[in-house]
Amino acid sequence: NACDAAEPGQEIAPGVRLFADIRDPQIKESSGVVASRRYPEVFWTHNDGGGPKKQVLYAVGREGNTRASFPVIGVTLHDWEDLAIDSAGHLFIGDIGNNDSKRNALAVYEIEEPNPQAGAERISPKRVWNLKFPGAPFDCESLFVWKDYGYVISKVFDNAHAQIFRFPLKETNRPLTLELVATTKIESPVTGADISADGTLLGLVAKNGAYVFRIDGDVTRVS
Repeated sequence: NACDAAEPGQEIAPGVRLFADIRDPQIKESSGVVASRRYPEVFWTHNDGGGPKKQVLYAVGREGNTRASFPVIGVTLHDWEDLAIDSAGHLFIGDIGNNDSKRNALAVYEIEEPNPQAGAERISPKRVWNLKFPGAPFDCESLFVWKDYGYVISKVFDNAHAQIFRFPLKETNRPLTLELVATTKIESPVTGADISADGTLLGLVAKNGAYVFRIDGDVTRVS
């Protein structure tokens, strides 16, 4: 509600400032968002959910206008929840949503970061990681990448603590079991995450607010 009433440049919460509204009517529920490390002033985003109409990657400028859109082909995304990025020109698609914990496995796909000036070219994943749960299935909406690992965060309820799991970004055709690496003090559903390019800071967004941890490259330091 604060965002609806605010103008770009206004502070909507302590330390949180609105800098643009996404204006594209095709982006009805922006879910994952990540800043490009290759193209200045470009942010990548997508709609929440799955199905052909939602398998589109959008390049949005800092002013809130869509600069390009790229249909994702060759795979079926069941519940696209988040995006991640590395410094080698790769984007990672997090097909990790698991409403009501009905899925027994998740998937993360790697694509080459497209050029926002290239128009509406179709893009397809180059690699995939199929992920198994180490125990009971859980919901998940957050993905980030640091060095040789991808990380997902459990979206928990009833005052349970959010947990961070990882998987190796290695070439494999076999499912990988997620490994628990940290249990946070956040007792609220976590819906987004990102890490600074140098690995110093990790930001998590939960229903009750935003959190920033100084980890200095060690994700296990989140507590």
